[in-house]
Amino acid sequence: MDQLIVHHIIVHELKKQPEMAEADLLLSSQALPITELATDLIGRLDQTFERKSDLLQGFLLEPDEGLFPAYYQNWLEDGRRRESFVDFSRNSMTALKDNLQGVVGAKGGYLLFADYSIEEQRMLGIYMIRNTEGMVFTDDEVDESLRLQTTAYLDIQNMAMAARLLAGPGRNVQMIRHARTQSSISQYFTDWVGIDRAETSSELTHSFLEMVEELPVPKDRETGFAMNEGDFEKALVKYAAKAPQQTIRVQDFDQHFYGNDKPLQDMLAEQESPIDQGFRVDRKALRNQFYLRAGVGGISITCTKDHFRNGQIHIDEASGKITINSEELASLLLDQNGE
Repeated sequence: MDQLIVHHIIVHELKKQPEMAEADLLLSSQALPITELATDLIGRLDQTFERKSDLLQGFLLEPDEGLFPAYYQNWLEDGRRRESFVDFSRNSMTALKDNLQGVVGAKGGYLLFADYSIEEQRMLGIYMIRNTEGMVFTDDEVDESLRLQTTAYLDIQNMAMAARLLAGPGRNVQMIRHARTQSSISQYFTDWVGIDRAETSSELTHSFLEMVEELPVPKDRETGFAMNEGDFEKALVKYAAKAPQQTIRVQDFDQHFYGNDKPLQDMLAEQESPIDQGFRVDRKALRNQFYLRAGVGGISITCTKDHFRNGQIHIDEASGKITINSEELASLLLDQNGE
C-alpha cells in the first residue's frame, strides 16, 4: 500500500429502519485516537473504494448552494483543525438526517469521516459501513476444545455508500455509483454531499479516448520515432494502470507522452470538455476500447484492434467468416489436437 497518513477520524451512527420514515443520530463528541487499528481500517476502506471501477465524479457545489459544502469550506478555512473537524462532521450528520427523513426503504449505518493522505494526495473520505454477522472458532478452556460462535464485524467489503473529496482544484468529488435498483433510495446521499456536473468514470473515459484519437501519435522515448498506433494504445493502458489514485491528470498526460508539448491542454483550451484538469479513469472501459473479446458455442477469441490493422485478423461481414493469419497459433492448436 502507498504511504498512508491519517490526520483525523471520527464516526457517528445514523439510526434508521427501512420500513420507517424517521431517522435519528448518535453523534460522537470527539475524534477517535489514531491507532494502528484505526489506520488499518482507513487503509482497507480506501482500498475497497479504489477497487470500484465506475465511480460518479464531479465538482462540489458552492458553499452557498448546500449545507455540506458550506460546513466543509468552513473546516478548510479553519486550517483543517481537529476541533473544527469534529464540528464539521456533527453538523454534516444533522444535515444528512434531515435529508433522510421520509425516505422509506433506506436504512442507517455508521458514517466514518476520515481526513487522510496517500502519498501527496490529501482527501476527506466519508464511508457508510454496517455491522454484519459472521462465525469464529473460540477456545474452550474447560474441555480444551474449539467451539463455533457467532460474532459481529464491520462489513468493509460491501460498503453501503462512500464519497471522497480530493484536495485541490478540478473534478475533486468521487462517489461510489450505486446499483440502479437502489438509486431512488441512495439519492439522498448524493444530494447531501452536493455533487455538481456529475458523470461516471466510464463516460469520462470515453470522452477522453475520443480526444486522444485526435491527438498526434507521440514519439517513442527510446527511438525518438513516432509510435505506431498499437504501441501507443498499449502504452496508454499501462499509463492509466499506474496513475496515482487511478486518476489521469491532463498536465501529467501531456508531460509523459509529449514532453514540453501540450496537445491535450491546447485542445481543452479551445473547447469545453468534461475531463477538465483530470478525472478518475475506468480502467475496464479503457481496456475494452482496445482489447476485444468474443465467445460463442465454446469458441472464444481475444485480440486487439492492432491485430485488425496488421491483417492478422480479418472478418468478412458478408459471409460471417473470421480469418486468423498466425502460423504460430495454428501450430499450437494442431499440437493440442494431436496432429
